[in-house]
Amino acid sequence: MQSHLIARKICVFLILLSSTISYAQYKYTVKGALYGGWIIPHSKNLHSIAKGIVLGGEVAFELPAESAVSHWQQFWRFPNLGVGLGFINLGNNQLLGNAIYAYPYISIPMLESEYWGINLKMGAGLSFVTKTWYNADTLSGVDARTANSAFSFPINCYLTASANFTYRINARLSLAGDVGYSHMSNGSFRNPNFGVNIIYAQLGARYNLVPYNRNTTYNPAYGLPFDFEAKVVASGFSRQINYRDRKSFFVGSLHAGITAPITDWYALGGGADLFYDGAFVKRPSDDNPLFARYKIDEDKFANKLRFGIAVNNEFIMGRFSGIVDVGVYLYDPIKNAYPHVSGSRGIFYGYDIKKEDGWSYIRLAIRYRVYDNFVIQTGIKLHSNVAEMLEVGVGYLLPFTHSKHTSVDRRHKTYRLYRYDYREPVPYPTPWVD
Repeated sequence: MQSHLIARKICVFLILLSSTISYAQYKYTVKGALYGGWIIPHSKNLHSIAKGIVLGGEVAFELPAESAVSHWQQFWRFPNLGVGLGFINLGNNQLLGNAIYAYPYISIPMLESEYWGINLKMGAGLSFVTKTWYNADTLSGVDARTANSAFSFPINCYLTASANFTYRINARLSLAGDVGYSHMSNGSFRNPNFGVNIIYAQLGARYNLVPYNRNTTYNPAYGLPFDFEAKVVASGFSRQINYRDRKSFFVGSLHAGITAPITDWYALGGGADLFYDGAFVKRPSDDNPLFARYKIDEDKFANKLRFGIAVNNEFIMGRFSGIVDVGVYLYDPIKNAYPHVSGSRGIFYGYDIKKEDGWSYIRLAIRYRVYDNFVIQTGIKLHSNVAEMLEVGVGYLLPFTHSKHTSVDRRHKTYRLYRYDYREPVPYPTPWVD
């Protein structure tokens, strides 16, 4: 009888709790979730050492979008911006240890109803790992085939993408979950650098803190103020090519391209890339005769240069832009500098990414406009899923807008350089509220 009474009280409480759901809006949200997943082994080494379950937790703080503050957010369906902090055990205390990560992210609404929502969440930040190659290498009595070749440096990049689910219990409290993918590595800044790729799920709750009147006014007239944009970005960093010689080499790139807005949040274009890689000295070297991935007979400047053309994709979020470039080498002397290659290759050829770099490259980067047309950019260059080098640089953008004329003769249209000004809002026509 007592148990029936308790069950009845719980049911009444849940009904009252659910009935408090309203359309109130809240400015700040905190989230907490348990974390579980597993490492996807992409090397023989990880097959040997990454056998445990990845467990941990994450907390996050979110701020919702406001169209009155940032006009760009309306084209991403008024996303939330957040910062996440997590702690995970990588499933092998002796060799992999733990990781602490922190990252800013954007959560873009995809589907939403009164009670539930599905968001696309993307973020990039830094992670700190407690175990590296130097904690458990051959000098420590661990066989190299089973040592920690995932990390050779404690600080690494952290990238994540996930589908985020929420179910509203009441106006303040919601259940929350994530199913996603994350990557940690140092971009070949130090070697060995296999990194880890984790498939994970999270389950927890989110709580809304401060009520407020959210302004999500849709403005159909707002758009990017330029017709196309030229850009030049110069980057540089350092990398190691093999852990046995422990030498660092300067790497750099120069990118020049043009993009045009396809929509108000996405621009498409093309560009050219000149790469310099100081690691392409004589290989195998006297210092490291065991490293034979490359077979470079002499140390000359021409071997350190690569030139390519790329398709440029830019995802625009106010002063921030997400960059995805996919390119093809037109000049690459290293493509013939592999022990198993005889003769000269063309631009396109079959290859094994485990043995050689290949004819294509990818750039993943984040660009931020610091002042007027000046930008800073940080990213990573990859061959397929293998990181070649980090890029940290500065650039200058040249946005051009069409000069308006009364004449309808389009053959004489001219363009003028557009100066960005974030201080003046775009005039609204008759707006409507979402």
